[in-house]
Amino acid sequence: MRRANLAVALSLIVCTAVSEAAVRARPKTHTVIMESMEFRPNTLTVKSGEKIVWVNKDLVPHTATTDSFDSMTIPAGKSWTYTAQAKGDFPYGCTFHPTMRGTLRVR
Repeated sequence: MRRANLAVALSLIVCTAVSEAAVRARPKTHTVIMESMEFRPNTLTVKSGEKIVWVNKDLVPHTATTDSFDSMTIPAGKSWTYTAQAKGDFPYGCTFHPTMRGTLRVR
């Protein structure tokens, strides 16, 4: 009986540790809001492998475009997700609105 209880206790400990490690291992997701003809935040620093979601809260379409990525058209009320891979600084903008500029920093 004692061995059975010990085995169950050890199994619970191992399962909890594995579950916690899986949660920690999940890549983080960051959000950039497109609103009032701005990217918020204007500069975002992420780690390689993390996701960035651009959410368009304006009434007009936007893009998040650079040489390294291109969202294409993000309609009003919609979003686009990108997974950062290459490290570096990536200035980007909206092809429809040249004053909308942002920078993605991947470390």
